Amino acid sequence: MLFNVLTAKSGTGNALKSGDRNATYRQTDDEHKRLLDITTLPNYSVVMAMPPGPQRDMAIRALNAEAQIREAEFAKYWNDQVPRRPIGQSSSWVGNVDYDPNTNTMNVDLGGKIYTYPNVTPDGLARFLNSGSLGTFLNNKKPYTGGGF
Repeated sequence: MLFNVLTAKSGTGNALKSGDRNATYRQTDDEHKRLLDITTLPNYSVVMAMPPGPQRDMAIRALNAEAQIREAEFAKYWNDQVPRRPIGQSSSWVGNVDYDPNTNTMNVDLGGKIYTYPNVTPDGLARFLNSGSLGTFLNNKKPYTGGGF
């Protein structure tokens, strides 16, 4: 998942931070399941009261599509390539952040060189992206040590 970071003048830190901060967080497994659960949709009981057959099957497919849309409109990401909402970040030193939630690995462009941070949890990534200064946050972390955040 690629988080774009704008390059700002030195000393501005994350002064240009804007956007939906919820988009920096990953859905929990429970949130993801709940969003896709058709039993939580308002028309579920009406559809299930229908007699079995092609109309009911079509209505169930419609409920599944509605749940998929609900999940896609949720600000928190799941296995997306880019954030679901704009996340304005700025830094004079930190560039784009590429995060793989499957391996909990974060690659960060620092002054034109890519550094890898292993064992970064989704919550740790969100803390980093929402920190007052991306550079100050990373200055306290060491790449390649395995001591994620």
